[in-house]
Amino acid sequence: MQPLVHPGPKTEPRIISVPVHTRRAICELQPGKPIVDQLHEALASLGAHSGFAELHGGEYSPLSYCIPDVATSERALSFSDTKAHDRAPLMYGSVTLGVRDDAPYMHSHCFWQAPNGTLQGGHVWLETEAGDPPPIAIVTAVYGALWRSTTDPETNMPVFTPEERSAEMQQESDTIIARVLPNEDITEAILKVCAEAGYETASVRAGLGSFVGATFIDRASGEQFVVDGPATEVIALIGDVRTVDGELQARLSCTLVDRHGVIRAGEVVRGENLVAATFELTVQRIDQTVAIAG
Repeated sequence: MQPLVHPGPKTEPRIISVPVHTRRAICELQPGKPIVDQLHEALASLGAHSGFAELHGGEYSPLSYCIPDVATSERALSFSDTKAHDRAPLMYGSVTLGVRDDAPYMHSHCFWQAPNGTLQGGHVWLETEAGDPPPIAIVTAVYGALWRSTTDPETNMPVFTPEERSAEMQQESDTIIARVLPNEDITEAILKVCAEAGYETASVRAGLGSFVGATFIDRASGEQFVVDGPATEVIALIGDVRTVDGELQARLSCTLVDRHGVIRAGEVVRGENLVAATFELTVQRIDQTVAIAG
C-alpha cells in the first residue's frame, strides 16, 4: 500500500508514547443520554480525565456516524456526509476518551446491525445516545497522561495525542498509550513501543484509528486480501506481543470499515498496514502467562 501524502509538515517523533497505570470499571449506560457524557462520568468516578472504553451489546438511539472517504484538496483522506439511524443494535465499539478545548471529548469507531439486518460501521459522532436496552461499557481510566485532541498540522484533521502528566501517577506503570503517526506500519510501531518499554509479553487493547486501506490474512482459509484506500476506519485492533527465541513478535487481529461501508476482519500482515491519519494505541504489560495442561 502506498503512503499518503499529507498537506502539512511532518511531525517528529512518529510515535508519541507515554507510560501510565490503569483502573477499570464496568457499567451499564443509561438510555437517552449521550454516550460521551456517560463515559466521562464513569472516568470521573475513577478520578481520571482520560482513558478508553469498550462497548458491548444494547443499542444506540439515535446513532449519528460517518465512514471514510476519498481525498480532497485540503486533506489526503476525508469523511462521508453524516449518516444516521433512529436505532441501531450495537455489536462492538472502541472509544478513546480525553479532552478537546478543555471539554470532555471522544473518538469512537463502532459496528452495529442496520435496520435491514446488515452489519455497518463507522466513526460515531458526539450526539449519539444510548438506547433501550443500553450498551455495557468497560471503562479503563489512565493515570499519568492526558489524551488531548487538537487539529493536527500534518494531516489537517482532529487527532488525540497523549500528554505526559507524571504527577498523576499513583503507582508503577503497567500500560503504554501512544499515538502512531501517518505512514508508520502498525505492527512495527507496536513492536517498537514494547521494545522501548521493556515489555516481553503484552496485550494490545481497543486500538482505533485509520489505515491506508488494509492487508489481512483470512485465518480460516489462509488467503491474503487487500482493502482499497485511501483510508479505512479501524474499529478494533487487538492481539498480543510475545518474545520468541529472544525476538518480539506480534499477532494482531483487526476489524474495520472500508470506504464503501463494508465491515472487514482478519489477521494483520506485518509491514503492510500503514497508518492513514492517526492511531490511538493501548499496550498493556503481561507479567506472567500460565500454560494450561490439556
